[in-house]
Amino acid sequence: MIIRPLRLSRCILALSFVLLSLSAQTDAPVSPPDFLQVVRRYADTMIDRGRDTYGPQKTGLFLSSLDRMTLAPLTVRPAPPAGIRRGDRAGRPWVEMSGANPHLDQNLLRILYTLSQITGDNRYQNSADAEVAWFLNNTLSPESSLLPWGEHLCWDVILDKPISGGDEAMHEFARPWVLWDRCFALAPEPSRRFALGLWEHQIANQQTGAFDRHAPYFQHGPRDGKDFPRHAGFYIGTWCYAYKHTKQDAFLRAIEALLGRFEQKRVQKDGSRIVTIGPLDCHTAAAMVPEPLAARLLAFADQEDALTFAEWQKQPPLAALPKWQMAYGGQTAGALAMFCLERYQQSQRQQYRDMLIAVADAYLESVPEEDADVWPMTFAHAISVEVAAYRFTLREAYRDQAVKLARIAVEVYWQDNPLPRASFKTGHYETITGADSLALALLEVHAIVQQLSVEIPSNVIDR
Repeated sequence: MIIRPLRLSRCILALSFVLLSLSAQTDAPVSPPDFLQVVRRYADTMIDRGRDTYGPQKTGLFLSSLDRMTLAPLTVRPAPPAGIRRGDRAGRPWVEMSGANPHLDQNLLRILYTLSQITGDNRYQNSADAEVAWFLNNTLSPESSLLPWGEHLCWDVILDKPISGGDEAMHEFARPWVLWDRCFALAPEPSRRFALGLWEHQIANQQTGAFDRHAPYFQHGPRDGKDFPRHAGFYIGTWCYAYKHTKQDAFLRAIEALLGRFEQKRVQKDGSRIVTIGPLDCHTAAAMVPEPLAARLLAFADQEDALTFAEWQKQPPLAALPKWQMAYGGQTAGALAMFCLERYQQSQRQQYRDMLIAVADAYLESVPEEDADVWPMTFAHAISVEVAAYRFTLREAYRDQAVKLARIAVEVYWQDNPLPRASFKTGHYETITGADSLALALLEVHAIVQQLSVEIPSNVIDR
């Protein structure tokens, strides 16, 4: 979609009016919009108009970007939201974007599963299952068993082949993949092959770090500068599910290898220690693997906690983190709170709960700056931290702020369209900035407003 200057200026004026009016203090009660209806309309539109019915193969995959006016693939490449790198977008370089990337749409899939629980309509779950099953059964590389997804790769629904959005194409996770139980239920053998390929072709056989640009779904090994700690956590989080479902010892060896590498990398040349993988994925894996590896993973996670708290003592994170402006490689206060939420749920350590409450307090009187190109993901985390703080404390101020921010989000991102915009200053739909996370946050608000007993997935995977 081409964003005409007049249309964009009207969007900015509307945004200014919404932020001004909603940030004003008033005693008059304002009924929130029907957040469930907003999310259902989004999900229904993606099911009916946002799936792959193009090219020779009608895969049914959800497109990761769309024209919001035509509800069809983009015919031009719109300017990216602020902070988004060209090579990470779901499409070929310099041309219109027609990619499907389940990593970028993972919270949409989680929403579909949740909507079936809330509404009793199995169409949502069936649509999510169809995407997961088709992708796993049809897109594995025959050489490496890696998948065209994540930070740099996707599936082109027009050309019906894997593509890269940038010049240096390689397989890297964009966020943790938390749907492995469903994957093994729907496509057990492709799921096993991918997890094994992640070890054999991404780590074990790539010790030199070289990668073949002509190989399908490009690979890279654990060389310094490319063995990112967050990715090590994502791989461990994959292999533990693979072991859970297959009991194949290769996955235990893979976890041990990466864990050992980062046990060494944690210790610096001067003897000091730094946070590496973080505690989350190691704690998750410990519940699925046998001893003594389980105890080793828990010990590693505990030490990561201690190092994290020591860092917070040296530099309080709230003093350094922005609230609303997000960019590649950066973090907002809301994103930090989502990490704290997941780790508190795992460990019950009071420091994480206290930090989450501090972040929630920081957002109580906060709305975005007028000139910031705010991502939906940033709003999602701000809303979710208020919801979490309300659940912990039952303070109405947190619930009210969650509702207020959710109302702003609906008016700014959705307006009168079924699909949300990619950012404050763009007009197209593109999930790289977290539209799916924002919709999940709206479900969280709906649940606390309506006092639902249905469990909404925690909005914690954007890390």
